[in-house]
Amino acid sequence: MNRRTEVSVLTHAGPSIGGGHVSRCSALASGFAALGASVRFLVNGAAAEMLMRAGTGNTSLTVIEDPFGVGARQVIDEVSARVAGLCVVDGYDATPGFLRELRGLCRLALVDDCRTRPVELECDVLLNYSLNAESPGYNRGHAELLLGPQYALLRRDFWDLSPEEGTDLLVIPGASDMLNTLPRMVEWWGSDWPPAQMVSGPLVPLSVFEALQKTAVDRCNLSLVRDPDDLPARMARARAVICTSSVTSYEALALRKPLIVFQTADNQVEGGREIERRGLGANLGEWGSWGREELMAVVQSLPSAPSPSVCPHGARNAAAALLRALQSRES
Repeated sequence: MNRRTEVSVLTHAGPSIGGGHVSRCSALASGFAALGASVRFLVNGAAAEMLMRAGTGNTSLTVIEDPFGVGARQVIDEVSARVAGLCVVDGYDATPGFLRELRGLCRLALVDDCRTRPVELECDVLLNYSLNAESPGYNRGHAELLLGPQYALLRRDFWDLSPEEGTDLLVIPGASDMLNTLPRMVEWWGSDWPPAQMVSGPLVPLSVFEALQKTAVDRCNLSLVRDPDDLPARMARARAVICTSSVTSYEALALRKPLIVFQTADNQVEGGREIERRGLGANLGEWGSWGREELMAVVQSLPSAPSPSVCPHGARNAAAALLRALQSRES
């Protein structure tokens, strides 16, 4: 491939940001790799650590701290120097002026899920794989719109994964668990509740996890694990999944696992409502609006397995559509 077909991917992660941006960008990079395209990540240190652990082939990493803030000028310089044909941006902190500069250098794609402003006017291609992707009201006739779960950015390990029977519930509060939901879940989990595995994310400090793990040592129906390499396989074997209505919920939906969602960030709220509206799972609502009794009720009467709703190969579909958009500009 010539140098203009290189794809730059710009995102970030951290305790106050979470890891969802990195998860979906990692999935998209796998989609590009499957199609023979090379990817260069421009990310902060926390995101780089997550990506190195995930291992996405045919990629390179450039670390730029605060890439949407004090590091924004370095991002512009890096993209300009490499003359990438396409730049994918996933982050709510990208300003209109910053995006305008990037768009002057190459084809620009945005990954969005909440439309806090009319971002479809600021890019060439907009990707929103949410179940409710039509509801934000994107203006048509500007950016090419890739909308809906046929473009769901699931990690490579989920593409051809088959569900299995299991007995344990899998609880996944998020990469950083920014509202500290896991300690409360551990506290609430009753001795007569179904067995559960609770997952602490990679951005949760090890000391916090170790302290929490000690509180669960003698709990026969509860185990804690930190950022396991085999999380996809654990999800495939789970009896049901409890998670935020983030990309994790789409992984569970792709496996057609009984699903219980809750929200720890504003951008997750509409997704949780849509999951419940479509009968794909139970929605507890925003963290703080429910407690032990509500959790117990849904755990002891699990929702049914959802109907097919998410394409496991959505990341490859998205990558193919983005490359077609790039080729249409170059032709």
